[in-house]
Amino acid sequence: MRLAGEEAAKRFVQTHFPLCDGALLAGSVAQGGATEASDLDLVIFDESQDGPFRRTYRDFGWIIEVFVLTRESYRYFFDVAIESAIPSLLRMCACGVPLHGQAAISDILEEARSALAAGPPPWDIRELDKARYELSELAADLTGAEDRAECMFIAADLGRQLAVFALRTRCCWLGEGKWLVRSLRDCDAGASGKLVAALEAFYRNYHKSQLLTLAEEWLAPYGGPLTEGYAEGQEAEEDFFGRG
Repeated sequence: MRLAGEEAAKRFVQTHFPLCDGALLAGSVAQGGATEASDLDLVIFDESQDGPFRRTYRDFGWIIEVFVLTRESYRYFFDVAIESAIPSLLRMCACGVPLHGQAAISDILEEARSALAAGPPPWDIRELDKARYELSELAADLTGAEDRAECMFIAADLGRQLAVFALRTRCCWLGEGKWLVRSLRDCDAGASGKLVAALEAFYRNYHKSQLLTLAEEWLAPYGGPLTEGYAEGQEAEEDFFGRG
């Protein structure tokens, strides 16, 4: 028998992590967007555990993804989220539904909310140039490719990179999978609509032009396409710091 999501989560915590300091229900179930395919995402702070880990269970009629942290370990994962601009754990902690011990972890939850509200650090010039180069290469590959199957995979990469470029140049958080388009929609609904329309035009009708035009349009404010002269490694470091 499948219990209601929050009830299943509470019973799971009581059964498997009875000594935990705090527990949160996160993800689509917590935010009211669950489907039949949804699982339960739990963040558990438990000092009785040996170390941080992630584990998947099946219990109470659900697949349950558990992220177990301690006070010693959580900050590392927050820092990784900020550096990568993918705030999955920050969002889980900031927006999750408390199941147990809210007062004991209230400072951690507030830390997550503050970091999430602040947004990711902006790209520096090297990160921006790398993104410009990667977009330029993908656009050139799509322009020149004639094999339909190859074009399908190039278009998928180009679409993802365009979403990343749009989000990071707007100092917005990224996402993985479905969260990438959700993040872009929240950050800039107009940009999201253009990208989705361009991908639709390609995958429905094999029209490349909208994707290529969009890449050109989004690169233009940042210097346009970048190919010749781009460098990484020692040569790039010397040029950047003026030590050539």
